Amino acid sequence: MYSIESLSNNKSGEKPHESTCVTSNEKGNVSVLEFSKLESDKATEIIPNCDLHLPLKQKQWTQYLAAFSANIGSMALGTTTAWTSTALPDLRISDDFKSITKSQEAWIGSVMILGAIVSCPVAGVGIERFGRRMSMLLLTLPFIGGWLLIYFASNIWMIYAGRFITGFCAGAFSVAVPIYVAETADTKIRGALGCGYDLMITIGILYIFLIGTYTTWRIQALSCAIIPAAFHCFMFFVPESPRLLVEKNKTEEAAKSLQWLRGTKDFHEVEQELKELQRNVEETCRKEVSWRGLCTMPVIKPTFVGFALMFIMQLSGMDAVMFYTVDIFRSAGTHIDEHLSTNIVGAVQVAATVVAALVVDRCGRRILLIVSGLFMVISLTTIGLYFYLKSSDDARVSEGLGWLPLASLIVYVISFSIGLGPVPCIMLGELLPPHVKGIAAGMIVISKWTLGFIITLMFQDMLSLLHESGCYWLFASITFLGVIYICFCVPETNGKSLEEIQLYFSPALVSSKATDEKQCKEAKSV
Repeated sequence: MYSIESLSNNKSGEKPHESTCVTSNEKGNVSVLEFSKLESDKATEIIPNCDLHLPLKQKQWTQYLAAFSANIGSMALGTTTAWTSTALPDLRISDDFKSITKSQEAWIGSVMILGAIVSCPVAGVGIERFGRRMSMLLLTLPFIGGWLLIYFASNIWMIYAGRFITGFCAGAFSVAVPIYVAETADTKIRGALGCGYDLMITIGILYIFLIGTYTTWRIQALSCAIIPAAFHCFMFFVPESPRLLVEKNKTEEAAKSLQWLRGTKDFHEVEQELKELQRNVEETCRKEVSWRGLCTMPVIKPTFVGFALMFIMQLSGMDAVMFYTVDIFRSAGTHIDEHLSTNIVGAVQVAATVVAALVVDRCGRRILLIVSGLFMVISLTTIGLYFYLKSSDDARVSEGLGWLPLASLIVYVISFSIGLGPVPCIMLGELLPPHVKGIAAGMIVISKWTLGFIITLMFQDMLSLLHESGCYWLFASITFLGVIYICFCVPETNGKSLEEIQLYFSPALVSSKATDEKQCKEAKSV
């Protein structure tokens, strides 16, 4: 299977076109060779089924609109995650729940993650059967219903039920949104649009932080219900993933979806992309997915790296920090208002995620992970040191170092947002082989939510057992070990094709790739 794609436009007086000959054999190995425009004409005669097409200028705003619409679901996930941070302090002083226990508070925080764990396999089946877009649209009604259940809650079990339902819907969005965005975005802007997922989560967190500063926990729940309603209104007008439509043999609908996403009414402008998409889907379908196939080294290695990155992300303590931000600042005993500190952290997180979206395709994924992890270790160690000193001399430390918890958490959030926050999710789609991506990604996402559930449920007990200082030092130690692992075991994926990444985990295929390149060079010399 062969194709040629132009790398540059040819205007009068400029150099001939530079094109690439992308070849793949029956084993799925890919070779790339550059051709000039005149050589491309020869290549079409030498290499069978070799299509030459020149890039056409296409609008990108429709892709940004589709990504924004889907990522409103990410914003709903952010509000669901951070609701407890501002709601629990108000819940404790409310007339209906003033007798709430620490154990009940822990379950209010963690039952949401339990719902997300349950939703992951259900979402995996749903997005394949009903489609990415339709699955998310079907979730909006129960999402709104879960928040209304919390708003009208008269007992703790109604809050539990509402949190579980909203967690279920949020967990399904965490599966569907990244896949939809990746499948609808052009390669050149896929990294930036992929960061939109984390950006909208942080905007959702900041949204509920601001709402929680001035309103009661019930109004906060009602405010959260607005987000999935807005998502439904936007998502209703964008198309389904063209890749999914091709997989379901709905070629005509896939072409219309591509035309909408690429901002053109001319079918010929998307015809080549559609053909390439069909070839990729056929190639993936030819590879049988089985448990035996999952146990091969080219699958085990990248899957383990994916598990490790999610493990490091969760055990860096970010979920615990976001769930209990107000309580953390309150226990710090500083002279800065805890709600103001929380809002500052939320705003900084949004700004840092914007920066991450701008640099993720310019800097290496690996270097971002390493720098992010190191600064998180420093900030977590500093927070732990503050609480350790405070336990020995409360008044003096609170007066002289009252600024330290806020400054440390700002550094922590910025560091997380440029590296360990968005990059593991981006790399997950890059590392896993296409024919096992659904199964492997599902297992990894479930493990991520499971770790988050355990940490959030046990955070209060960890504080009691290890005290604040020991708890943050534990997170710092695990993050430091994670940085060491990243340095030696995580490959760089930035600027590499998916085929090149797979070759990294399959050294035996490199010789086969070299043979393909030699054949392509021979075709050029004819």
